[in-house]
Amino acid sequence: MQKSRKIYSLLLPLIAALTMLQGCQLMQFPGEISTPDYTFETDPDGIRSAFNDGEVYRYPEIMPMLSVSGSHYEMGLQYGVLLRPEILDSLENYSRLLKFFAQDEGIPFPLFTAFVKIKAIQISLKLPARFRDEIRGIAAGSGVPYDSILAISMFYDVLEAVGCTGILLKGQDNTVIHGRNQDWFALEELGDLSVVVEHNAEGYNSFTHIDWLLGLGVETGYNDEGLAFSEETVSVNKPNANGFSFVYLSRIALEECSNLDQVKQVFDRYSVIGGYGTVWSDRDEGLAMVLEASPSGWVTHLMEDTILWNFNHYYDESLADEHQPVWKSLSAPDWDREYIAAGFPRKDFYTVEDAVDFMRSQTAPDGNDYSWYGSTNPVCNDSGWQMIVFDPGCDGFYYAWGHSFAARRDCYRFHQDFTIQPEICLDGIPIDPMVEETARVYNSLLSDDEMLDAYKDLSEKYPDDANLRFWVAYRSFARFNLSENYSYAVDSYAMKPEVPEYGLYAGMAWYGQNDPAAAADVLEAIDTSLFTPLQEIYRLAVLERSYTALGSPVKSLLYRLQYEWILMNYDAQEYFAESILPKIDALDH
Repeated sequence: MQKSRKIYSLLLPLIAALTMLQGCQLMQFPGEISTPDYTFETDPDGIRSAFNDGEVYRYPEIMPMLSVSGSHYEMGLQYGVLLRPEILDSLENYSRLLKFFAQDEGIPFPLFTAFVKIKAIQISLKLPARFRDEIRGIAAGSGVPYDSILAISMFYDVLEAVGCTGILLKGQDNTVIHGRNQDWFALEELGDLSVVVEHNAEGYNSFTHIDWLLGLGVETGYNDEGLAFSEETVSVNKPNANGFSFVYLSRIALEECSNLDQVKQVFDRYSVIGGYGTVWSDRDEGLAMVLEASPSGWVTHLMEDTILWNFNHYYDESLADEHQPVWKSLSAPDWDREYIAAGFPRKDFYTVEDAVDFMRSQTAPDGNDYSWYGSTNPVCNDSGWQMIVFDPGCDGFYYAWGHSFAARRDCYRFHQDFTIQPEICLDGIPIDPMVEETARVYNSLLSDDEMLDAYKDLSEKYPDDANLRFWVAYRSFARFNLSENYSYAVDSYAMKPEVPEYGLYAGMAWYGQNDPAAAADVLEAIDTSLFTPLQEIYRLAVLERSYTALGSPVKSLLYRLQYEWILMNYDAQEYFAESILPKIDALDH
C-alpha cells in the first residue's frame, strides 16, 4: 500500500475541544495497563496454551494460531488472556506507527491519538453490539484499556491507504483457487504482528482470518461454509465519513453468510466508508466474484473465465468517476501490475502453485524485471508482507510472509487443524540483497527528507546501480529539488539509457540546469509506449517549456495542446494545477 496522506476533516474542531481536556485518557496511548487475575495452562513443550474454551499454538518461527469459542465476550476474553504477551509487545509498535502519522500530519501526538480514538469510537457505535462486547473481553483479558484496543481494531478504517492484489483461478473438478498479496508499509512495525484466529461464535458461522494482532475485522479470511474473502483498497473522491467499518462488514458476511447471494445482501444493508475491490469465492459451489464497493453502491463481476484478478482501481465504468483524478488510470500504482498480469499464461485449469506463481510475478511481457526498473510496481512488490492462497479443498491455506516481497519467501501449508504444525510446501525465490535493503528503507517510518537521505547513502554504497541513482532523483523531484540532485538523474540515464523513465528524469534535470536543448533531445527520443498518462504529462509539459526557451513557439504550443488534451480526457486540470505544475515550476528556479 502507498503511504496515506489523508485530510482529517474532523480534526480541527476536535483539537479545539480536546485542548480543554489535558490528561484525558483519550489523549494517551495505550493508557494505564492493568494485570488481570487469569491463569491458563501451557503444555510442557510450550507449544499449546489453553484458557476456558480457547487455545493457542505457538510453533517455532510461526505466527500464533488461536482458536476461541463461545459468546463474543468470551471469545474476546480468551483472545486477551492467551495472546497477552504478544499484545503487550505490540503496543510499542502501534505507538511508533501513531507517532509517525502524527508527525507526518504535523499534529501533536496526544491530539492525534485522541483523534484516532474518537474516530474509532464513532465507527464502532454503528457496529452490532457483539463486536464491542468482544473488545471488552479482550480488554478484560489483556489489561489494555478498551479505547486503545478499539483504536487498533479500527486502524484500517481510520488510517486507510491503498494497495494489495487479488486473484481468482479456476481449478480442476469445479474448484476455485483464491489468493491475495497484502501490501502496506511500516512492515518493521506491523509485519511481525500477524496472527491466525479461528472464531467459533455461538449462533454464527465459524470463520478464520489472518490479520494484524488486535485487528478484529477481516481483511483476509474464510468460513466453514466454504466462503473465502480478501480485499484491495481503492482511492475515492468522496469518502463517506458516516459509513460502516469495512473490515467489520466483511466479518459480518463471514459470520452470517453461506453463499455469494447472501454476501450481496449484506452489502445492501450497509454503506461503506471508502472504496474497495472485494474478492469472494464459494469453494463449495465452485463460484467466485469480485464485488466493487463504493460509498454510493456496489457492482459485481462473476468469474466467468478461468482467471480474474483485481488490483486497486474500479473496473466497472459506472464507478470510475468516484476515483480521484490521479487514480482514474492517470497514474495508479497498479498500472504495472495490470501489464504483468496480462502476460500471465492462460490455462483451462490452474493449481495452487499457479496462484503462487501469479503472486510472485515481477517480470513484465517486455522481459524487464519490474521490481527494479524505475518506479514500476510489480505484483510481488516491496510493500508485500503477506501472501495467502486459500486451500481449494477448504482445509486451511498456503502462506508466505516477510518485510517485503512476501510471495517470494518460503510458502507454508497451514491446516485447519491447529495441532498440525505448518510446513514449507514451496521454496522461496532468492531476492537481490540490494533490492531488499532498499525495500526496507521504503517500509521504514522515515520522513520524506530522511528517506531521501537514506537513498543517497545506498547509492553511495552501491555506486554502480543505475536504479538506486534514479530513486534519489525520483524522490528528490517529489521534494521539489530535482535540480539540486540533477546528477543522479543524468547518471542513471547514462548508465542505462534504455530505461525510458530514466530518460524522463534526465530530461527534466537538464531543463532544470538551463539546458533546454539537451532536455528536448532526450525527451523526444525516449520510448513512451508504456508511459502512464501522468509520466507523459510531465514529458510534454517540460518539452513545452524547453521549446519556449529555445524560441520555437509553434512546437511549444503543440506539446501544450497534447498534455492539455490528456488533462481534459482524465478530468485532471485541477490536479495538474495543484500537484504537477508546482513541481515543473520548481525546475525554473
